[in-house]
Amino acid sequence: MNIYMQRSIVLSIHEVTCLYYFLSVPLVVHTMKILNRKEILSLVQSGDLIIYPFDESCLSEITYDIKLADEFVAIETHITSTIDPNNLDNVKRVEIKKDEVYLQPHGFILGKSLEWIELPNDVLAMISGKSGLARLGIQVETAYLLQPGHKGYVVLEINNRNLVPIKLRKNMRIAQLLFFKLDEPVRPYHEIGRFGVQRKIRIL
Repeated sequence: MNIYMQRSIVLSIHEVTCLYYFLSVPLVVHTMKILNRKEILSLVQSGDLIIYPFDESCLSEITYDIKLADEFVAIETHITSTIDPNNLDNVKRVEIKKDEVYLQPHGFILGKSLEWIELPNDVLAMISGKSGLARLGIQVETAYLLQPGHKGYVVLEINNRNLVPIKLRKNMRIAQLLFFKLDEPVRPYHEIGRFGVQRKIRIL
Protein backbone atom coordinates (compact mmCIF):
# COMPACT_ATOMS: atom_id res chain seq x y z
CA MET A 1 0.00 0.00 0.00
CA ASN A 2 1.38 3.38 -1.01
CA ILE A 3 1.10 5.51 2.14
CA TYR A 4 1.47 8.67 0.07
CA MET A 5 -1.67 7.81 -1.89
CA GLN A 6 -3.67 5.92 0.73
CA ARG A 7 -3.54 7.52 4.16
CA SER A 8 -6.60 5.90 5.74
CA ILE A 9 -5.86 2.42 7.09
CA VAL A 10 -7.76 -0.15 9.06
CA LEU A 11 -5.61 -2.10 11.48
CA SER A 12 -5.40 -5.88 11.38
CA ILE A 13 -6.34 -7.95 14.43
CA HIS A 14 -2.63 -8.49 15.23
CA GLU A 15 -1.90 -4.77 15.04
CA VAL A 16 -4.90 -3.92 17.20
CA THR A 17 -3.69 -6.42 19.81
CA CYS A 18 -0.29 -4.69 19.89
CA LEU A 19 -1.89 -1.27 20.21
CA TYR A 20 -4.05 -2.53 23.06
CA TYR A 21 -0.86 -3.33 24.97
CA PHE A 22 0.58 0.14 24.35
CA LEU A 23 -2.53 2.28 24.68
CA SER A 24 -4.59 0.42 27.30
CA VAL A 25 -7.80 1.05 25.40
CA PRO A 26 -10.67 -1.40 24.84
CA LEU A 27 -9.75 -4.07 22.30
CA VAL A 28 -11.80 -2.93 19.33
CA VAL A 29 -10.88 -2.22 15.73
CA HIS A 30 -9.85 1.44 15.44
CA THR A 31 -9.41 3.37 12.25
CA MET A 32 -6.23 5.44 12.09
CA LYS A 33 -5.11 7.94 9.50
CA ILE A 34 -1.55 8.98 8.74
CA LEU A 35 -1.31 12.76 8.94
CA ASN A 36 0.20 14.64 6.04
CA ARG A 37 2.28 17.81 6.03
CA LYS A 38 -0.74 20.14 5.82
CA GLU A 39 -2.51 18.40 8.72
CA ILE A 40 0.62 18.36 10.89
CA LEU A 41 1.20 22.06 10.25
CA SER A 42 -2.42 22.81 11.12
CA LEU A 43 -2.08 21.00 14.47
CA VAL A 44 1.17 22.83 15.24
CA GLN A 45 -0.28 26.23 14.34
CA SER A 46 -3.39 25.62 16.46
CA GLY A 47 -1.26 24.59 19.45
CA ASP A 48 -2.84 21.12 19.65
CA LEU A 49 0.51 19.56 18.70
CA ILE A 50 3.59 21.10 20.31
CA ILE A 51 7.04 20.61 18.79
CA TYR A 52 9.50 23.05 20.34
CA PRO A 53 11.63 24.29 18.76
CA PHE A 54 9.75 23.73 15.51
CA ASP A 55 11.76 23.71 12.28
CA GLU A 56 9.56 23.59 9.20
CA SER A 57 12.49 22.39 7.07
CA CYS A 58 12.36 19.14 9.10
CA LEU A 59 8.79 18.49 7.96
CA SER A 60 8.37 16.29 4.89
CA GLU A 61 5.12 15.16 3.29
CA ILE A 62 4.31 12.78 6.17
CA THR A 63 7.21 12.79 8.67
CA TYR A 64 9.03 15.21 10.96
CA ASP A 65 12.78 14.84 11.60
CA ILE A 66 13.82 15.21 15.22
CA LYS A 67 17.30 16.36 16.18
CA LEU A 68 19.75 15.14 18.78
CA ALA A 69 20.32 17.17 21.95
CA ASP A 70 23.62 17.45 23.85
CA GLU A 71 22.61 15.14 26.72
CA PHE A 72 23.43 11.43 26.88
CA VAL A 73 23.40 8.60 29.41
CA ALA A 74 25.71 5.59 29.21
CA ILE A 75 26.28 2.61 31.49
CA GLU A 76 29.70 2.41 33.13
CA THR A 77 30.82 -1.04 32.02
CA HIS A 78 33.93 -1.09 34.25
CA ILE A 79 31.69 -1.02 37.33
CA THR A 80 28.53 -2.69 36.02
CA SER A 81 29.36 -6.37 35.51
CA THR A 82 25.84 -7.54 34.67
CA ILE A 83 22.42 -6.00 34.27
CA ASP A 84 19.35 -7.45 35.94
CA PRO A 85 16.23 -5.56 34.77
CA ASN A 86 14.54 -6.51 38.06
CA ASN A 87 17.35 -5.09 40.19
CA LEU A 88 19.28 -2.09 38.94
CA ASP A 89 21.12 -1.35 42.18
CA ASN A 90 24.47 -2.31 40.64
CA VAL A 91 24.00 -0.28 37.44
CA LYS A 92 26.28 2.74 37.33
CA ARG A 93 25.01 5.37 34.91
CA VAL A 94 27.19 8.11 33.47
CA GLU A 95 25.58 11.39 32.44
CA ILE A 96 27.28 13.17 29.55
CA LYS A 97 26.63 16.70 28.34
CA LYS A 98 28.64 17.41 25.19
CA ASP A 99 28.01 18.71 21.70
CA GLU A 100 29.83 15.66 20.28
CA VAL A 101 30.32 12.11 21.50
CA TYR A 102 31.98 9.10 19.89
CA LEU A 103 30.03 5.86 20.06
CA GLN A 104 32.37 2.89 19.97
CA PRO A 105 31.77 -0.19 17.79
CA HIS A 106 28.82 -2.21 19.13
CA GLY A 107 28.39 0.50 21.75
CA PHE A 108 25.08 1.65 23.21
CA ILE A 109 24.02 5.03 24.53
CA LEU A 110 20.82 6.84 25.44
CA GLY A 111 20.22 10.25 23.92
CA LYS A 112 17.28 12.59 23.80
CA SER A 113 15.64 14.81 21.25
CA LEU A 114 16.32 18.51 21.07
CA GLU A 115 12.57 19.02 20.71
CA TRP A 116 10.00 19.05 23.48
CA ILE A 117 6.90 17.31 22.14
CA GLU A 118 3.30 17.27 23.37
CA LEU A 119 0.74 15.15 21.56
CA PRO A 120 -3.04 15.60 21.71
CA ASN A 121 -5.04 12.71 23.17
CA ASP A 122 -6.13 11.47 19.75
CA VAL A 123 -2.72 11.44 18.03
CA LEU A 124 0.13 8.98 18.42
CA ALA A 125 3.56 9.13 16.80
CA MET A 126 5.79 6.31 15.64
CA ILE A 127 9.54 6.80 15.78
CA SER A 128 11.61 5.52 12.89
CA GLY A 129 15.32 5.60 12.25
CA LYS A 130 16.66 7.39 9.19
CA SER A 131 17.91 5.20 6.35
CA GLY A 132 20.93 7.41 5.69
CA LEU A 133 22.17 6.83 9.25
CA ALA A 134 21.23 3.15 9.23
CA ARG A 135 23.49 2.59 6.23
CA LEU A 136 26.37 3.92 8.33
CA GLY A 137 25.58 1.48 11.14
CA ILE A 138 23.66 3.86 13.43
CA GLN A 139 20.63 2.04 14.74
CA VAL A 140 17.92 3.97 16.57
CA GLU A 141 15.06 2.14 18.28
CA THR A 142 12.39 1.80 15.61
CA ALA A 143 9.57 -0.17 17.29
CA TYR A 144 8.71 2.70 19.57
CA LEU A 145 5.57 4.78 20.03
CA LEU A 146 4.91 8.17 21.51
CA GLN A 147 1.49 7.48 22.93
CA PRO A 148 -1.41 9.96 22.79
CA GLY A 149 -0.99 12.59 25.47
CA HIS A 150 2.82 12.25 25.48
CA LYS A 151 4.61 15.21 27.04
CA GLY A 152 8.35 15.63 27.08
CA TYR A 153 11.51 14.89 25.15
CA VAL A 154 11.97 11.74 23.10
CA VAL A 155 14.46 9.34 24.69
CA LEU A 156 16.42 7.50 22.01
CA GLU A 157 18.24 4.18 22.30
CA ILE A 158 21.21 4.43 19.94
CA ASN A 159 23.48 1.57 18.84
CA ASN A 160 26.64 1.56 16.73
CA ARG A 161 26.53 -1.62 14.65
CA ASN A 162 29.60 -0.66 12.66
CA LEU A 163 33.21 -1.74 13.25
CA VAL A 164 34.53 1.81 13.70
CA PRO A 165 33.54 4.63 16.09
CA ILE A 166 30.72 6.93 15.00
CA LYS A 167 30.45 10.60 15.92
CA LEU A 168 27.10 11.80 17.25
CA ARG A 169 26.56 15.56 17.11
CA LYS A 170 24.12 17.95 18.69
CA ASN A 171 21.48 19.10 16.17
CA MET A 172 22.01 16.14 13.83
CA ARG A 173 18.78 14.71 12.46
CA ILE A 174 18.65 11.42 14.33
CA ALA A 175 15.14 10.01 13.73
CA GLN A 176 11.75 10.82 12.27
CA LEU A 177 8.19 10.87 13.56
CA LEU A 178 5.16 9.55 11.71
CA PHE A 179 1.86 10.83 13.10
CA PHE A 180 -1.38 8.86 13.29
CA LYS A 181 -4.79 10.28 14.19
CA LEU A 182 -7.13 8.00 16.16
CA ASP A 183 -10.86 7.95 15.62
CA GLU A 184 -11.40 8.99 19.25
CA PRO A 185 -9.31 10.35 22.16
CA VAL A 186 -7.80 8.03 24.78
CA ARG A 187 -6.46 8.63 28.28
CA PRO A 188 -3.29 10.76 28.05
CA TYR A 189 0.00 8.95 28.55
CA HIS A 190 1.50 11.66 30.76
CA GLU A 191 -1.16 10.85 33.37
CA ILE A 192 -1.11 7.03 33.27
CA GLY A 193 2.19 6.02 31.63
CA ARG A 194 5.22 4.55 33.32
CA PHE A 195 7.54 7.44 32.50
CA GLY A 196 4.96 10.23 32.88
CA VAL A 197 6.29 13.60 31.67
CA GLN A 198 9.74 12.89 30.21
CA ARG A 199 11.91 15.81 31.24
CA LYS A 200 15.17 13.84 31.36
CA ILE A 201 16.73 10.57 30.29
CA ARG A 202 15.71 7.67 32.52
CA ILE A 203 16.88 4.07 32.25
CA LEU A 204 13.87 2.57 34.05
